[in-house]
Amino acid sequence: MATHYEILGLNPGAGISEVKTAFRRLAKLYHPDKNPAGKDHFTKILKAYEVLSDPTLKSSYDYRLNNGLSGVSREKKQTTTKTWSFDEKELKRRQYYNDHIKKYTKTNAHFATEQEKKPYNEYKYILFATPLAVALFLLIMALATDPPHTYRSKPVILKTSPALNTGDEPYTQFFGGARFDSIHNQKLLIKNTTGQDVVVCLFSASGFLRSCFIRNNAIAEMGQLPKKSLVILYSSGVQFSTSKTANEFCKEGGFTINPHFYKSNKPIELTPEHELTLHDGINSNFEEINEAAFFISPVTHS
Repeated sequence: MATHYEILGLNPGAGISEVKTAFRRLAKLYHPDKNPAGKDHFTKILKAYEVLSDPTLKSSYDYRLNNGLSGVSREKKQTTTKTWSFDEKELKRRQYYNDHIKKYTKTNAHFATEQEKKPYNEYKYILFATPLAVALFLLIMALATDPPHTYRSKPVILKTSPALNTGDEPYTQFFGGARFDSIHNQKLLIKNTTGQDVVVCLFSASGFLRSCFIRNNAIAEMGQLPKKSLVILYSSGVQFSTSKTANEFCKEGGFTINPHFYKSNKPIELTPEHELTLHDGINSNFEEINEAAFFISPVTHS
């Protein structure tokens, strides 16, 4: 049976930061929303992450893993007569755990309890004084800078959306949702060397398949694609905003600076390990289109 470390693709004893990085990477591949066929494996990944991301559970799991102990619950061990025998080395190891690690854990728990018991009186003066000090400072600044009877218009606040990361899927809901083919499982490796960020959208004869955001000088792999001819569209630009209001065709946003739109002028046949490199300007087998043509019905693209 695979260990939690093997499920996450890590070496035994890997740190919590490595566990979190591996979980984020695997979640993008096997999350049921993106990969319905990977539901069972995602359950194992989630269980491994819950154990290895918690310092206490990880310490206990590493101890059992290093000593070849099974996952028998603590309650069962307490009600079962101990008939095992240990060599001197194992007894010393257990004694060290009880004298040092277990004692340290209790000390930390006691300290945390004492911190929670601190009365509110120690902090209430700071909580009350801070807002008053800030308000007084703002009042002094306003009186010092604004002449009497002078009014200023309210500043315009520019709302920006959270930045996208390579592998995110904008426009997926707009075009009808992502589709996966776990039987043929064709793969497309896309390298972005355009000098700008891009959003790539894939279509087959039956309609929309997937979308993928790729940052400049980044590589993304789109898997579980059908063994069919594909039409590829991509948009390039700078500062993708999901709240872009200038886009009258799609309400899911777009690039706010120097947006361009391209479409493959003929269907592309995928090989088992197909690679596509996007360069600056108009790439081979692609033509530039306008924004309206980019957001037309998926059926028309296919």
